[in-house]
Amino acid sequence: MKSIDKPEFIFLPQEDVIAAGVLDMAQALAEVELSFQMHGRGEVIQPNKTVIEFPDAQTGHRRYLTVSMPAYLGGQINRAGIKWAAESLDNGQRPGLPYGIDMIILHDLERAHPVALMDGTLITAMRTGAAAGVAAKYLARPEAKTAGFIGAGVIGRTAFEAIALAVPGLTEFRLFDLNVDKARALAAEFAGRWQIEIVDSAQAAVENADVVATMTTTRAPFIKADWLKAGCFVAAMGKNEFEAEALLRANRLVVDEWEQFKHYQPALLAQLYQAGQIDEANIANLRDIMLNRTPGRSSAGDRIHFLSFGLACEDLVLAERIYQNARALGLGQQLSLWQQPHWV
Repeated sequence: MKSIDKPEFIFLPQEDVIAAGVLDMAQALAEVELSFQMHGRGEVIQPNKTVIEFPDAQTGHRRYLTVSMPAYLGGQINRAGIKWAAESLDNGQRPGLPYGIDMIILHDLERAHPVALMDGTLITAMRTGAAAGVAAKYLARPEAKTAGFIGAGVIGRTAFEAIALAVPGLTEFRLFDLNVDKARALAAEFAGRWQIEIVDSAQAAVENADVVATMTTTRAPFIKADWLKAGCFVAAMGKNEFEAEALLRANRLVVDEWEQFKHYQPALLAQLYQAGQIDEANIANLRDIMLNRTPGRSSAGDRIHFLSFGLACEDLVLAERIYQNARALGLGQQLSLWQQPHWV
């Protein structure tokens, strides 16, 4: 009698994901850069993410969110997978629960079963910050010295580290958050590596900065176009921090995936495009700039905005490393979908 080929996979809780190296930002930067390059070379199959928003009955604003993000990475990785992401504003009132909680499945194409199920919450945080760092590497002026950051939450932490590593010439760092205690905690965390000045307003963080990064969940724009100096690079990791004029006056708008971004109605950039106020000829995908298919910065005075939508290929490239490291380290719980199949 033939032995049964069981559909076995490993489950990696967040503790094992950490033990497998998810918090290594230098590695995350290299992997996210690779994912953009692979996407640009046609080695990625990536359908548009599916977003379901659940509005609050009283305010009409989004209260809950679910997102399905499948992708296949070919080339040296050869892995299919999917991230299931969810967000809840209610979690802000629940100790121990982050705003967003994600899970990732990696799949064996030949056997049609998963090889890994893992917590994806930290993977999301690391790849989001790393995307800002990769964009800064390619789009910030090489002589950039001053950086202003708004937001000291989870993405604020990862974006800060990624940009500081990606633009090593930065010497002055300013940070603003409505929660000053959170800003101070972030500054204290990085005190041995970078000195961060806590400022008392968004304007104080942004004005005269060569690099600006915003990591908030605001629905109301609050950053003025006049605060941004000529030649600055902006990484907008939220969707609506900047007033419309800031986007309209940018010399170059760069995104991670325009075909997805332009249909996402809650984002101001999509609204301006759909209203005919922005010509998509001025919008470039970061991967095309990285592969020298389209220009990025054409002069020192260009003000360039990078707006992130978040791509499944970024998640999966990190998740594959975590999976391989976990196997090598003997981490995770071995599971099987069944002991014997009911129908074959």
